[in-house]
Amino acid sequence: MKKIVVVAAVAVSALAFAAQASAAVSNLELLQAARCRGLAGSETLGKLDTAKVDALLKTESSARDIAVRTSIVNKMTSAQKEADAANGAKKEKLLAERSSASCTAWLN
Repeated sequence: MKKIVVVAAVAVSALAFAAQASAAVSNLELLQAARCRGLAGSETLGKLDTAKVDALLKTESSARDIAVRTSIVNKMTSAQKEADAANGAKKEKLLAERSSASCTAWLN
């Protein structure tokens, strides 16, 4: 009986690890997407359509722990605040970041 419990516990742990390892988007990628979402939502930079990245963030963040979800919201908010306050060279830098391949992959 004790062996069955141990085997079941190991099997459940292995399944949980496999499910997490096969996640389509890593936590780091979600944070990058959140930053891009913040830049895309900026009035100063010119708002872009965020439906795709919003859906991704909603779907993927629901399976993450609270610390990751909080980091996603914080990253998005700080990027939008940074962009809304930007002007001159800073604005150009943020526009270039938003237009980069790493952001356009999340936004298009």
